[in-house]
Amino acid sequence: MRVTQQDIAKYAQVSQATVSRVLAGDDRVEPEIRDKVLSAIEQHNYRPDARARSLRTQTAGIIGLAVKRPHGGLDGDPFYTSLISEILDNLDGTAYHLCIETVPNGGRQFQVYDEMLRSRRVDGLILVESEAHDERLALLQRDKFPFVLIGNPMGQVVWSVDNDNVYAGQVATQHLLESGYRKVAFIAGPEGITVSDDRLEGYTRIVQQYEGRPIVLHSDFGLEAAREVAMKALTGRDAPDAVVVLDDFMAMGVVIAARKLGRRIPQDLGIVSFNDSNVCLMLEGGLSSVSLDIPRLVRTSLSTLLEVISEKDYLEPARTIVPCLLQVRGSSIRAGGML
Repeated sequence: MRVTQQDIAKYAQVSQATVSRVLAGDDRVEPEIRDKVLSAIEQHNYRPDARARSLRTQTAGIIGLAVKRPHGGLDGDPFYTSLISEILDNLDGTAYHLCIETVPNGGRQFQVYDEMLRSRRVDGLILVESEAHDERLALLQRDKFPFVLIGNPMGQVVWSVDNDNVYAGQVATQHLLESGYRKVAFIAGPEGITVSDDRLEGYTRIVQQYEGRPIVLHSDFGLEAAREVAMKALTGRDAPDAVVVLDDFMAMGVVIAARKLGRRIPQDLGIVSFNDSNVCLMLEGGLSSVSLDIPRLVRTSLSTLLEVISEKDYLEPARTIVPCLLQVRGSSIRAGGML
């Protein structure tokens, strides 16, 4: 038989209202009484009824992660594996669970967001991969729906957490040039994605400082798309001797293309990417990558979102910048270059 709040109240010799306050984290409950209730909960393995809680509090107890990808678009992507794992770890012990929503490109994505807003099946949203003209932000702001953007809001006044991706692009590019490479290309994501555009801006600044000519190649997300772009780039007349790649997963597509063409890494082709995921250790000598400190990105984003949901000590929306750091490995050290 399922243990109820009434049962816990009886075991702890308190009122049901007191049990509810303990479960809600009400700090006005006296410590001795709270301990009695928590002991009864543990002893009798009580689990709150999420549906009943939702009806009482008019909340879903769910945080949504909205990802703009087609069907199967997350398959094997180490960034999202790490991001989702960190979110789940940080939600552990809270009153919230995670719901992942894949949102296709095009008009359908706004239908998905509209359905989530009207149904209130999530209490707040984490958004990623912002666009230069991101209509999602206006939609959510119009409905005063709690959300935090992991990315660049492009001047819009919203809660956001991000890295300085212009700086990240500069650091990655300068490292390759200081390591002895002379023709550095950038394999970017789709045009209009702010994280890609920001890193591209940083790359371009450094190449021009070194009086070079930017070589920019746009690719869809994913290993296979990046492999196809790299195959064309590495066999063309203007073939680079080094590449900055938007993320580690795409960089492995470049590695596959280089191997097929007989290009040695790092002797013939230097590579630096972003995210510093476990994929970096799959390449002999390691893949150099800019660490974005994903645990801190997630921790900051979630704590901000939960505060926005609870509306405690309301503050004006702000942008938080999490530092990034280049992790140098074997893929970017050319003989005679600099560490």
